[in-house]
Amino acid sequence: MERLRRRIELFRRHHTGCENRYDSTAMERLEMERQQTFALHQRCLQTKAKRSNKHRQPPAAASADPVGQRGTGGGGTSADLADGGSGTPGEQSRNSTLIA
Repeated sequence: MERLRRRIELFRRHHTGCENRYDSTAMERLEMERQQTFALHQRCLQTKAKRSNKHRQPPAAASADPVGQRGTGGGGTSADLADGGSGTPGEQSRNSTLIA
């Protein structure tokens, strides 16, 4: 009976030690996830800002010839034309996903 009590006590100590380690690493992991989420959000905002700047510049340059601008077609295609179509299909897919 005494051996069983010692085994249970050892198990409790081990469990308490593991639980403390888990709790401390859980907080570190949570903080790392927060930082990564913040960095991802910042990258998203930067990409959005770059994209909006890219789309603002061509219409400003084309505003001298409003007739030519009207002849390009609908709003969605003019944004694609302003991009120049120079990106790879993967980049275009990613950009359209980010726009949505």
